[in-house]
Amino acid sequence: MDRPNLLLIAAATGSRARNKAFGIRLPLLGYPAIGLATIASLTPDRFNVRLVDEANEPVPYGEGCHLALIVGLTHHIPNVYAIADRLRSEGTKVILGGFHVTALPEEALEHADSVILGEAEAIWQEILDDFERESLKKKYLGPETDLDRLPVMRRDLFNKKFYYPGEIIETTRGCAVGCAFCGVQKFFGRRYRGRRPEAIREEVMALFGPRPPQARWKTWLARHWHADVPYFIERRLLYVMDSNFVSDPGHARDVLRVFKDCDIRWYGHASFNLTRDESMLDLMAESGCIGVNIGFESLSQTSIDSMHKFPNRTAEYADSIRRLHEREIGVMGTFIVGFDEDTPEVFDRIAEFAVENRLQTAFTLILTPLPDTPFHAQMDSQGRIFSHDWRDYDHGSVTFFPKNMTPEQLHWGMRSAWRKIYSWRSIWQRIMTRPRLRPFFYLPVNIGFRRCTRLICSAKLWPPPAVVS
Repeated sequence: MDRPNLLLIAAATGSRARNKAFGIRLPLLGYPAIGLATIASLTPDRFNVRLVDEANEPVPYGEGCHLALIVGLTHHIPNVYAIADRLRSEGTKVILGGFHVTALPEEALEHADSVILGEAEAIWQEILDDFERESLKKKYLGPETDLDRLPVMRRDLFNKKFYYPGEIIETTRGCAVGCAFCGVQKFFGRRYRGRRPEAIREEVMALFGPRPPQARWKTWLARHWHADVPYFIERRLLYVMDSNFVSDPGHARDVLRVFKDCDIRWYGHASFNLTRDESMLDLMAESGCIGVNIGFESLSQTSIDSMHKFPNRTAEYADSIRRLHEREIGVMGTFIVGFDEDTPEVFDRIAEFAVENRLQTAFTLILTPLPDTPFHAQMDSQGRIFSHDWRDYDHGSVTFFPKNMTPEQLHWGMRSAWRKIYSWRSIWQRIMTRPRLRPFFYLPVNIGFRRCTRLICSAKLWPPPAVVS
């Protein structure tokens, strides 16, 4: 065939309303599918490549697609399968990949010609060769990718109007912790892999270039408002998507020096190990870090230990936040509710903790037994999973019987935490009272999450579980 048409599809939920719940156009949300953009860069020019972000645009059915790669998370999977079935009915060869497909490949094969288990980059050329020979295998096992062998992603395929006003980069893969509720280690492996700092420097400079000379009005804004403001005007903002930026402290220090030299502002994810190293904290601040997302998960050490989140020590939480705030680094906390230790009082405790410690953002999510995780195995062996509809595995729905509350209490309790955290009173106390920390950034972010809260709390959009406890 002449120049086969290849579709790379990042699937969404299939519900426009649910997509909107986290679809606000703010610096903390709206990330493009950089994994698919990397796959595109590995695809020879003899293919016509199109990348589709289904949360923002429709899948182009009926346009003569020859091959499609579709990826999605567990709560996207019913829609992934629907897209795959329709494309296959049009004669398209469909390949599925991602966390869920790796966990349940036999299920996925009911809707696909092939599945990829694990990372796709190292075997993508083999897949394309097999496609052109009309000899696609049912399963392809992707080995751990050498990140330094990857080309620069095809950013030209992103529709910029869908995403936040900044750039995104990956510097590491792998996780040595292996929390019981998380699938990252199963997919990316235990071994930590980092890109060469010089390769990161080249990519960052290609994205932003040297910082331009500062006009007088920018200098005035920096002096009278905040030094970060010109960086936002210039869109020199970078999101580092790594699961834990500081997994390898030596590598992290090298990358921080790169960010400092490139003169940007950035934010990403880190563990509490970061806050135990004063020199690392200082270098984070010097590098232009404006915030870190940290998985607090729970305020109960018993719950933390049961999930094997060993870097977390709840007695140190407040001090860790203080250390970051002293360096003007915002803290974006993530909490999970539904642990066996949790009672209905846990929701107020989280909201109060967020206000008392002035977290810049706080996300409260429902514990979810994702397939092929230790937590799923535990809940399944105890007969506590009542929903096997993958749409419910979105961290906003209850899928199992909690120990010390009803499923309905867990459903509404999680939402009560969102309401309290993103109330006007809480936003004012956390963001606007002195000493203020980058309110020009975190105030609009919080207002955006306040808008999201209305959707998250909608009984029509997310009805409570219809089960008898």
